[in-house]
Amino acid sequence: MGIKKHNAAIKYIGVFLLTASVLLTNFYAVRAEDTGTVGTSAQAAAVIEQNSGRVLYNKNADQELPMASTTKIMTAAVALKYGNLSDVIEVSATAAGVEGSSMYLECGEKITLENLLYGLMLLSGNDAAVAIAEHIGGGVDGFVELMNKTASELGLSHTHFDNPNGLPSDTHYTTALELAKITRYAMSMPEFVQIVSTKSKTIPWEGKGYDRSMTNHNKLLGSLEGCIGVKTGFTKAAGRCLVSAVNRNDMTLICVTLNDPNDWADHASLQNSMFQKYSQNVLTSTEMIIDKISVAGGMLGYAGVSPNKTYTFPVCENDSVSVDTNVDSENMKFPIKSGDVVGTGTVTVNGENYGNFELLANSDIDLARPSKGSFWNDMKNDIVYVFQYWLSMFR
Repeated sequence: MGIKKHNAAIKYIGVFLLTASVLLTNFYAVRAEDTGTVGTSAQAAAVIEQNSGRVLYNKNADQELPMASTTKIMTAAVALKYGNLSDVIEVSATAAGVEGSSMYLECGEKITLENLLYGLMLLSGNDAAVAIAEHIGGGVDGFVELMNKTASELGLSHTHFDNPNGLPSDTHYTTALELAKITRYAMSMPEFVQIVSTKSKTIPWEGKGYDRSMTNHNKLLGSLEGCIGVKTGFTKAAGRCLVSAVNRNDMTLICVTLNDPNDWADHASLQNSMFQKYSQNVLTSTEMIIDKISVAGGMLGYAGVSPNKTYTFPVCENDSVSVDTNVDSENMKFPIKSGDVVGTGTVTVNGENYGNFELLANSDIDLARPSKGSFWNDMKNDIVYVFQYWLSMFR
């Protein structure tokens, strides 16, 4: 991978400030809508990278569609946001009697929120969803308000929830891309990852002489390399819906398909293709020296400059990525101490701004003098300045 450094408006002054533009060439490109490399039978699909949120694959990803039990990704995320895993919940008759897929809760049964979440995500329990909603939201309606509030906080404008389990409703919908964003949010919670990556779980069953055993419906956990979740779904109205997350080589990809009759195979194909095409790259790191301040043209040494943020990004061979730095010479005050902000920088991918950061000095600069005048006058002054500096060391 080639790295080229382009200097912007370098001027010799008493304190020589280097403004650099670092161009990273031969990087890995990502198009916002990539449908040419691999196909899918899904009505809508999206693949995003977990860390950056970047869209790697997009097929009708903004089309509003029902999402069946993949709804429960948001249900679990809201439960983890507002509840405590150790909470003990008494199952109501309403929750125990809900239709559809079930973890077979019984009215009056006492069970922890943690175990309800396992039943929700492994067995797709609609009864678990209602029990959680009643506990966290004071009822299904209150919990649905929290779901929609969270969607709004995530900036989702094409998602609306009517219930916590995904049962059919005309105003219960999302898009492939927004469901991927919901999953990205949920996957930022370690407890969620722990639950959805579990292949099987045995929990106590109150009032029974045996335990409740649960096996995850997501068979990709055992068949797709690196799969760490997340959720299946099906209704006649929504068709087969599936969300998967796969981690390989320090990169996690989230794949969503809606109304896909061949979802297992499509996810394997999409995930494998995206991992083959894209890789995670460190664009900036707090340990990287990407610019420098030189005192008196370097005669008194240099102070390295590093970004205050680390940016990683999935890229492929056609991508254009640049990291541009600008030392703030106009407002710089001396002495400079290690950790002082001395400039700013930007990360640009294919002409679009991806991130901004500050530049921090890596070491102290105790003596420095602002420059005035012409090039030759500044050089003369710098020689005098250096001589005086060295003399001061022997006094």
